[in-house]
Amino acid sequence: MKLILNADDFGLTESVNNAIVDCFKAGVVKSTTIMMNQPGTEHAVGLYKQGLIPEVGLHFTVTAGRPLSKPEEVSTLVDDAGNFLSQNQLFSKHDVCPQQVAKELRAQYQAAIDVGLKINHIDSHHFAGVFSPLKVAFITVANEIGLPVRRVDNVTPGQDLLNVATPDAFDMSFFADGADEKHLKTLLSAYKEQMPSGILELMCHPADTVTAELNTLSSYCEKRVEERTILTSPALLEWMKAEGVEPVGYSYFD
Repeated sequence: MKLILNADDFGLTESVNNAIVDCFKAGVVKSTTIMMNQPGTEHAVGLYKQGLIPEVGLHFTVTAGRPLSKPEEVSTLVDDAGNFLSQNQLFSKHDVCPQQVAKELRAQYQAAIDVGLKINHIDSHHFAGVFSPLKVAFITVANEIGLPVRRVDNVTPGQDLLNVATPDAFDMSFFADGADEKHLKTLLSAYKEQMPSGILELMCHPADTVTAELNTLSSYCEKRVEERTILTSPALLEWMKAEGVEPVGYSYFD
């Protein structure tokens, strides 16, 4: 079985970025997705250009920070101050404009290209692209760009409209209480039995340390450090090799 263990939130903070580099070096994580509107974005781009991040995708973000489009052009996604709405606010809205979602996704993708990133896949922060108010627009632009994406049927069912490659399965349970080495091994063994020749994607959110900046940007902090410890363990990589679980990145779809 092939495993894509994607490190979400590249670009959030330097602590997150450095941990993702450490996970790449350890050999378990071979994929990451960058947020183009966060405090650590420039630092993340620098790490990529140094060759420390071999491949990168786009972590489409509409629930944190500010849009790259003019706020007035994406008015159904932002508050009065021009900041993106929280995930709870956004996902409960009934007047989200699909054209505005598409505009911002195109803007974030173009920004990544403009700074020299070779984007090889797309997913979304807080699964924004798979919630009902945004899903059709996300799929439309994903098809337009033509790159592989994370599955879009984990929150709302169905991805028949998607015309690009996806993994065979995506599981979001390596998170919070599920970010545990024993749970990870149990999860991988179960999927290996179900689809020995398939491609499974899991997400991860490592960080080196919990900084004051990280605390202001995310409610998920302490477990990020635990994730880094798990994902940089040489013993984990050896276990995966013995069990026939091969870490790959989205470049596998090239």
